[in-house]
Amino acid sequence: MRNGFSLMELLVVMAIIGMLSAVMIPNLSGAQNRAKEASLRTLLYNVQAEVEGYYLDNNFYPDGSALALAQLSLTLGVKSYRNPFTGRDYQGGDQAGRVIYSLESSTGVYTLLAYKRDGNTVLLELTNN
Repeated sequence: MRNGFSLMELLVVMAIIGMLSAVMIPNLSGAQNRAKEASLRTLLYNVQAEVEGYYLDNNFYPDGSALALAQLSLTLGVKSYRNPFTGRDYQGGDQAGRVIYSLESSTGVYTLLAYKRDGNTVLLELTNN
């Protein structure tokens, strides 16, 4: 009987591990991105609740056109929100996971838009209409 593994057996095992990792890594990064998008959706629903709370307290919605979330949180008087894509509090210039608030003052209809990591694709749109 011989002890240990042959070089050929080790190379076959390494090749199998390499192929499995090549298949798994893109799937895992996609799952991580979907989880961050789900977190952004939840954040947008929380912001909408804050806007509605502001309306109940003041009988009007916060005024603004294309306000970034960092500016809106100051208007609402709430803590700053954490960007799920960057892991930091929202800054005015964030593109990944940005959230935009706009109010059409003549109709009283607001729109909240959340964008995906690329900053261009709308993930979710919420409105009071």
